[in-house]
Amino acid sequence: MSQADTGLKVTKDKKILLMLAVVFVLPFTLAFTLHLLDVRPGGKSFGQLVTPPIVLNIPTFSAREGKDFSAMQWAKIWNIVMINQANCDEACEKNVDKLDRVQRSLHKDKDRVQLILILKNNVDIARAQQLENQFPNLTLLTVQDEAQQAFIDQFANVATEGSVYLVDPLKNLMMHYPSDVEPKALRSDVRKLLKNSWGG
Repeated sequence: MSQADTGLKVTKDKKILLMLAVVFVLPFTLAFTLHLLDVRPGGKSFGQLVTPPIVLNIPTFSAREGKDFSAMQWAKIWNIVMINQANCDEACEKNVDKLDRVQRSLHKDKDRVQLILILKNNVDIARAQQLENQFPNLTLLTVQDEAQQAFIDQFANVATEGSVYLVDPLKNLMMHYPSDVEPKALRSDVRKLLKNSWGG
């Protein structure tokens, strides 16, 4: 091999090493610079984070038809929760319909999310039955004792009545939305959570 060929080979090797160094070092340099400048990615959440998340103490509820709904049924699944008055008026029903559509729009991931409506005060049995018939994917629970009342008070201390709440698969109350949240916004947040979630 001539001296000229050797020189070309060395130059080519140096270029390859330089390119490899750039490929490996650039992401770290960029990340470090963004950290120093406190620049954050643009992907925003539409909900309000509960900080720190509230570890819920969940009592057993009596679901319809005499079935118990225990704390275990909140685990390993994402929960979209609403709490409302016993009659679940027209505004409440519209929100349940909206949440039902959000869940169904998740397609293959819809079984990773459950909808829970908790009704308080004197529940109209006929009204409860109507809601369950109208929304087959809805879990309807009613407040009947002090432990259950103390449980829903944890939500009331975070946001106003009619809000929409997210409880994670570890049973943490971690986010809430106003009652008029757009389905597109809620679906966007839920999809992000499902994509990045190891559990649930």
